[in-house]
Amino acid sequence: MASELPVNLEFTPKEILPWNEGYIAIGVDGELQKLDLDYAPLKKPTMPFPTPIRNATILGSKMVVTWIDSELMLARMAAFDLTQDFVQGVERSELRVRRAIDKAIHPAGNIWSHVLDAEPLAMDSQDSSFTFVLWKKGIYNMTMDALEKWRSEEPSWNKLAKYPRSQETVNVIMNDKYVEVWSRGGGLNRYDHENGSLVENIILDLDGFILDVYHDSNNYLLKLNDGFVALFDGEKIILKAKLSGPVSNVSWCENTDGWYISGWREIVFLSQNNFKRMELEEIPIYYDYSRKIAMCNDSNWYRVQFDDEEE
Repeated sequence: MASELPVNLEFTPKEILPWNEGYIAIGVDGELQKLDLDYAPLKKPTMPFPTPIRNATILGSKMVVTWIDSELMLARMAAFDLTQDFVQGVERSELRVRRAIDKAIHPAGNIWSHVLDAEPLAMDSQDSSFTFVLWKKGIYNMTMDALEKWRSEEPSWNKLAKYPRSQETVNVIMNDKYVEVWSRGGGLNRYDHENGSLVENIILDLDGFILDVYHDSNNYLLKLNDGFVALFDGEKIILKAKLSGPVSNVSWCENTDGWYISGWREIVFLSQNNFKRMELEEIPIYYDYSRKIAMCNDSNWYRVQFDDEEE
């Protein structure tokens, strides 16, 4: 482990995603920058499309990204080859005068790009395909070459229909068994990977509602309202815990059999048998538990280590 902290970023970060040759840092305004395996910046930060990024998922050396801008009422989906450099796109002012679909501006340097006619709510990938959900449109599963494998109607749960926003999609997860679509009210639909047929339609018994779902293999962490999180074993909720505020990012650790959570000015470790909390002055958006370093929303890296952990 390097003794020095990585170089700080030049923009406000939203997310850091791992890939085969390092990491991709995503900024709150749509910046993209490659980092090497030691988090050292490669090239300068680039903005292929001048709006915030909603979703991003990586398949090998390819990345699929969605953008949405509520002010301009536009959305895009595009793919990039991560072995190539990101390309700087147009200025935001150009989007305002190029509104017609046949003259639409697309993200610079893309492999392929599409104009979306609905809000992209969630996206995930596995192996050679990715799945996304469009508001009021449905579920789509596609190959990395943007060829449609299957589509399914918008997910629904009859018992949730009477509750406002309860059927709203909060995340889609592709695991080894199913494609899962999760709703705000605790609805969970499981679909067949190959043809999109509905395998299971269930509703979790929740005291509250779901804001997001994280997973690693058969391990799930549910982000709930009012600062709560819950451990889910694939069938039922097995534990709930109260945090100081919202969750930015989580990482599953196989060695400790638990989750490292980047929260509101805190890093938390949560497992079935343990809860540890460490306060920070800034808000972490990413934590590397093996190197014990955190990237915070002030664009700086910090050394972060629990007292009972070895150097």
